[in-house]
Amino acid sequence: MNLNFADHFKHLRKEKGVTQEKIAEILDVSSQSISRWELGMCYPDVELLPTIANYFGVTVDSLLSNDSVSKERDRDIFLEKIDQLPDSTSARIDFVREYCRKYPEVDFYAFHLVKAIKRHVVGDEAKTQKYMPLLLKTAERLLETRYRSAVIQLMATVCDEKDLDKWLDMAPYSSGFSRRYCLVARAMARDNGEGCYIQQGLEALERFANQLDRRCPDVLGAERKTAYQRDILKIIRSFGEGGEIPDGWKMFYAYKQLVLAACLFGHGQVEEGWRNFDEAIETCKYAQSLTDEWLEIGGELFSGIKVSRDWNYAIDAEGERHKLFALMNLSFHDMTDISDLLTNPRWAWFDCVRETEKYQAAARWATQKADEWRAKR
Repeated sequence: MNLNFADHFKHLRKEKGVTQEKIAEILDVSSQSISRWELGMCYPDVELLPTIANYFGVTVDSLLSNDSVSKERDRDIFLEKIDQLPDSTSARIDFVREYCRKYPEVDFYAFHLVKAIKRHVVGDEAKTQKYMPLLLKTAERLLETRYRSAVIQLMATVCDEKDLDKWLDMAPYSSGFSRRYCLVARAMARDNGEGCYIQQGLEALERFANQLDRRCPDVLGAERKTAYQRDILKIIRSFGEGGEIPDGWKMFYAYKQLVLAACLFGHGQVEEGWRNFDEAIETCKYAQSLTDEWLEIGGELFSGIKVSRDWNYAIDAEGERHKLFALMNLSFHDMTDISDLLTNPRWAWFDCVRETEKYQAAARWATQKADEWRAKR
């Protein structure tokens, strides 16, 4: 008899929630026999095997066959049959549960159980309530496995609105798997076309905005960095009509234009550097004068949304608020980053103009605005 019988029997007993004494009574054997089975000291008579298998709801073969060859064969059969079963009934769930009972330690089958339940219940409140206890138990177990990210996305797709933040908070800020990706998947699973469009627009905004803020290393030199900054400014100008920069991008644009000015100063194009410097300071002053709560960012590319002054939230055409994730250094609404840029001696490309009255006046103004913002906090 397979030496894994002891552990397998013990797991099945505990999963069913019965004591050694109770199972001994049911099988008409002594408690000592059950104990010895679970310790691997001896095994039940062959005649008892069908009774044991029937009680636990497994086959005799699964009760005994736990070797690697059997596991591989069963996995092949599982993969062959799983996608032939419909989502509309519980057949897929029941099928996967059989494998989970047979291989309780195998995460692969537990993950397929989470997927099967999600496909069966999503969008159906009654089904969700019925299967949620099993779904939660299985999902929480898988959070410590390689299936963690996929399970978080599945749970964010199927859970109630009140539990959504719990699962989103487990999702990392990353380009490959993010909170926004979970929300896109949730909308798609519910056939919410408009919601999906909005979430995809927000996702595009977050990805694109972070890409814009990636900085070309200074070691590449002022000339090469000049071309990089010009490309960024050109892209942002394309969001507005007639080249007008949407208000939501104004401060970020001004920051990048000041960086461009530094690059130009750094390789001797002083006149063009001053032109960009002056335009950037005027843009900063305009942006600081804005009082609107929500600012335009331009066009259909981002689903017609507006952003808050601090870029922490977006609002769609229906007036619904959406939290923005993983955005950094995009609003500059507090002027701190502008002030730091102009006063940081590490920006040596400014050194050729740093002592001029125009530069000093701009640095003082930016620092004053930054200090006023800090005082209000």
